Amino acid sequence: RRRLAAAARGEAVAAFALTEPGAGSSLTEVATRATRSAGGWRLDGHKTFISNAGLANFYTVLARTSGEPGTAEGLSMFAVEAPCRGLSIEPFEVIAPHPIGELRFDGVELEPAALLGEVDHGLALALGTLARFRTTVAAAANGFARRALDESIAHLKARRQFGRPLAANQGLRFDVAQMDVRLRASQLLVEEAAAAVDAGADAGLEVARAKLHATESASWICDRAVQHLGGLGVRRGSVVERLFRETRALRIYEGTSEIQKSILAKQLLG
Repeated sequence: RRRLAAAARGEAVAAFALTEPGAGSSLTEVATRATRSAGGWRLDGHKTFISNAGLANFYTVLARTSGEPGTAEGLSMFAVEAPCRGLSIEPFEVIAPHPIGELRFDGVELEPAALLGEVDHGLALALGTLARFRTTVAAAANGFARRALDESIAHLKARRQFGRPLAANQGLRFDVAQMDVRLRASQLLVEEAAAAVDAGADAGLEVARAKLHATESASWICDRAVQHLGGLGVRRGSVVERLFRETRALRIYEGTSEIQKSILAKQLLG
């Protein structure tokens, strides 16, 4: 509660540490291990592609407390304060401007209160948190797409070729119409997912729909905006060039598009 209150007030930065070199989409492969010690718990392992690595004041870490990698049972969640002895952090860059990096835990000592929830029941906590995170990723995708559409419309109206505005070209007009429809559909799906999550319901279906459609649509919308702006669209530092890089990453983190399709297929087909 203390950590959450500080984060809610903007006084602390949190990070969610799930992914490992051998455990990405399949969280049951998590190998980072927490073993009981005289002072509480000892944490050893390696996490990667962790957002806010190096910025966070604390990390919520999924670790194995029993069993072997490949099983859903035996995973627990821990809160790790940063900095602390035994924790090393290595930031790296991705195509989108995003704080991200690797975490290594080498005998990090944790007090008993660092355990979040019950021992061996951390996977459910992780999946519940992902539902909220995926909804916010979808919402961010909509914001990027909205800006890309606005940039495209402004350019097509202002830019003249062959004696008339680009906006007079039927193919480009149809493009903009489809961009608008896909964005609006994404907005409605995000609203539906957010309402389901807030209601405390099993929102897996709604969240997967929103995350899949919003991120894929935003990536497509930004790609079309780049095409509409031509050379200006691929010039590094331009608005749509940045948006193109931002939205490409959204289709991967917090659950790839393929994982969202798998969730939907399982819900619909069993």
